[in-house]
Amino acid sequence: MKPPPFAYADPDSLDEVLQLLADVGDDAAVIAGGQSLVPLLNLRLARPELVIDPRRIGELRGISFETTGLRVGAMVRAVDLEEHDSTGQMPGLTRVLSLIGHSQIRARTTIGGSIAHGDPAAELPALLVALDGEVTLKSRDRGTRIVQANDFFVGPLMTDRAPDELVTSIWFPYPSGPIEIDEVAKRPGDFAIVGAIASFGIDDSNITDPRIALFGVGPTPWRAARAEAFLAGRPANAETIALAGQAVRDDLDPRGDIHGSAAYRRQLGVTLTERTLGALA
Repeated sequence: MKPPPFAYADPDSLDEVLQLLADVGDDAAVIAGGQSLVPLLNLRLARPELVIDPRRIGELRGISFETTGLRVGAMVRAVDLEEHDSTGQMPGLTRVLSLIGHSQIRARTTIGGSIAHGDPAAELPALLVALDGEVTLKSRDRGTRIVQANDFFVGPLMTDRAPDELVTSIWFPYPSGPIEIDEVAKRPGDFAIVGAIASFGIDDSNITDPRIALFGVGPTPWRAARAEAFLAGRPANAETIALAGQAVRDDLDPRGDIHGSAAYRRQLGVTLTERTLGALA
């Protein structure tokens, strides 16, 4: 199918983008990498009057590895971050990025676009939730607003971004230890049926700052809060990991669909949690 008619704008400045969003509101769509918006347009599931392309806005392309975390401009492509010289400062980040589609997809997908799209089966929203990250938004009338990741994702393909706001940067705090990710998909490069991201540090042989987020199990990335609380201060051994997996089994209430039943997704969530924790241990 072909997309419905729409006007196209590629402004030269951030102020122009924010002006257009303020003027057009709900009838405007921002195109970043286009990996999600273009199919929606072609299927006529999205019918914007105006498509705004911020590709000329250099200030949206910054990558900054700082003392306590990583700040990424919204228009940074996944491949740019994957191949950045300093990406090793966050061990496991390259592996997370490598699971985003295929290399051709990563060459177009943007970090801000993935976060703003809010697909509950995508890796980057789950990583942001696992790390207690932040999303910075700007609008013409209200200025800058910072939203915590847990508050930003509110439903499938739904976020806290207002129609006149633009995602400008993403903040990923450094975890206490390396990041591990595992997922199950029908084919390599597909969206995950279920995936898990985990991280923890070690202090005197015991787990510190445990973090577990599952994706593909509900309308938003799901944080395994009770399993995290159980892990804190315990030894990183097989018994501890099995009991954390049991906590996930007890708390996880996924939705079933044509790709997998609720019971199948729950079992995958437990298995992938145990795998990622075991890899870290």
